Amino acid sequence: MMMVIAASSMVACTKNADLFDSSAIEQNAKATYAENFTKKYPNVDLNQSWDFSTKQSDYRLGSGNKARTRAGEGSIVNGSWYEVDNNTLSWMHEQLVEGEDNRSLGNPFYMTVPGNDFTIIPIYQGQAGAMWNLHVVVDGVDYLVWEKSNSEIQKGDIQIKDGDSDEWHNLHGGGQSWENWNSLYNTDGSDKWLADGSQNIVTAVRSIPFTFHDFPVGANMYFYLDVTVSGSGDWDGKYHEMNNVGAHESSLKGQMLALQNVPRPANIAEDNEVMIIGCEDADLKDSDWDCNDVVFLVYGKTVPKPIKIEEGDEIEEVKTVRYMIEDLGATDDFDFNDIVVDVTEIRTIYPTYTNGVVTKWTETGKRQEAVIRHLGGRLPFILKIGNKEYAAGGQDTFQTSPDLKLDDVTGWTGLTGVHNISIQVQQKDNNGVYNNVKFPRAGEAPMIIAVDPSQAWMSERQSVPESWFYIPTEE
Repeated sequence: MMMVIAASSMVACTKNADLFDSSAIEQNAKATYAENFTKKYPNVDLNQSWDFSTKQSDYRLGSGNKARTRAGEGSIVNGSWYEVDNNTLSWMHEQLVEGEDNRSLGNPFYMTVPGNDFTIIPIYQGQAGAMWNLHVVVDGVDYLVWEKSNSEIQKGDIQIKDGDSDEWHNLHGGGQSWENWNSLYNTDGSDKWLADGSQNIVTAVRSIPFTFHDFPVGANMYFYLDVTVSGSGDWDGKYHEMNNVGAHESSLKGQMLALQNVPRPANIAEDNEVMIIGCEDADLKDSDWDCNDVVFLVYGKTVPKPIKIEEGDEIEEVKTVRYMIEDLGATDDFDFNDIVVDVTEIRTIYPTYTNGVVTKWTETGKRQEAVIRHLGGRLPFILKIGNKEYAAGGQDTFQTSPDLKLDDVTGWTGLTGVHNISIQVQQKDNNGVYNNVKFPRAGEAPMIIAVDPSQAWMSERQSVPESWFYIPTEE
């Protein structure tokens, strides 16, 4: 054992568990589990990979390892309607030309929090194919700003005015032709087509602003788009599109531009600074890099100051797989929450510029770590990740998420090869006899599955839905 986790005892669920005191009994329990699994999920083909993770990259500043304990220090508040100045839209279109590679207009950057409140306003959506949520990370704390993936939540946050009737319509939602999120809402009459093929002139745009209050002055901050649906149209044969689902399209990686020489809109007070941030929603080989897939205006007495990530300045690329584990404490339990552990590989990288555009990211170091996110039961276990083992005892009262960090992981190959993770679970009152649970091969009933780190775990004894697994469809 390399380490004893002593912060809290770890426990796993049982239901009248028998003593597991021989390999024959263990194999019988696994066979019973497999039989119960196929009864519970009759439409799921066992002959598949049990890896449902996309292994997409997140990016963070080098200080991202510190404890994130400051989530309560700031707030983001929705305001009332802001009608976008048409001159601002015209200027933006001249800068962020549709379909052109506009990366030379900016650099990878982060920002610092000013000493005053500031406001962001979505003002434009280009021909984006992906769906995503907008996040901001302030002083290492991640905040969801704007949810685009759910039209019922988002409905009404952006409206466009019908040039024929002067009525305001939701940009999406409401069952109208206006619901197409990808409508180009130019206000000069040049873009008139809608999702249903009809034409209409948009004369004005209005949006709900988001004001940032009381964040730590001088703290580092950056935005990113969390891609929830890919625009690639290529499917991996399971349940999501390939390529950038789960990716974080971040200002740190150059997937956003900060334009600072913005003409001040007429409806913003003269003593305010103004900035525009344009975002690219995919980092794919066929991306156009016009950086107008979503555009938002930033204003305040002072605005967050963009700081260029220079050649040699390091950021971290992070890839995480979440493992959800059944401990075989009960052969009819499929909540996959007895142990939930995130295993991560962190690459330290820096940019190289050619003619003002980043052409290469160079790796300077790599490490691996893990965090135990949840424990759902009562049994002592030994968790093995790569070359390291971690042991824990059990207490009947422990049912909370521990977030215990294991920072000396080595030899994990879950991103590129075999998922070398397993557990040995001591069954109740068995005097040291352990069940062995490994990452399943195709054809085996899973007791460990790999998912994206955004996947939440189930409540106790609540079976995961069948939709988590690949359900074959007829050709």
